[in-house]
Amino acid sequence: YHWMLDSLTRLMVRESLPEPTRILLPESAYGFVDETIEMLGLTCQSERQGTNSLQPERYYFCSPTAMTGVWNPLGYEWLRKRFGAFLQPASIGQPVFLTRRGGARVPENISDIEEIFTRKGFAIVDCGTIPVKEQMRLASMAPAIAGLHGAAMTNLLWVHPGTPSLEIFNPAYLNACYEQIAFHGRLKYRHEVIEGSSGLARISAWCSEIR
Repeated sequence: YHWMLDSLTRLMVRESLPEPTRILLPESAYGFVDETIEMLGLTCQSERQGTNSLQPERYYFCSPTAMTGVWNPLGYEWLRKRFGAFLQPASIGQPVFLTRRGGARVPENISDIEEIFTRKGFAIVDCGTIPVKEQMRLASMAPAIAGLHGAAMTNLLWVHPGTPSLEIFNPAYLNACYEQIAFHGRLKYRHEVIEGSSGLARISAWCSEIR
């Protein structure tokens, strides 16, 4: 989320600078940073900052396009436009459940949740194991998408308008940043806070409702 909507969207400011300007990237950036920069055709215009100090003749600071975690329609439209070539037509693929393995905020009954979605015909996708380009492909062509609250839900950026979407929360942490993406993308968004077996029943009911 933060790389896509807080950092990468700063490049729209770069597009209006008065001269060609190279992009400085952190030395220890995640693999998805290099991948998205390459997808935008900017690899040759980027370089790692490294540990040495730099003294450029001219330095342009591109400010964020919005505060982190808030509705960012400008960033949404720019990302959809710049990555549009990697998106697929709507509803030609399999419905997708974006799971989360390891890390924080994973429900104790994640295996039960995955079992429900598998039974309902959803592909179980762990975005931590596949390239960004493949994530975009799966999300954009899914007739329905669901996921645990977390970074993988950034893929709501690529989902087509009108697509049913479900975000599943751990009751210990609620955040509306992905709901805002869904709102701007005109998705049929719904969320569920999962506590116990009643939450599992609501997930199953949602899967049946969207058929």
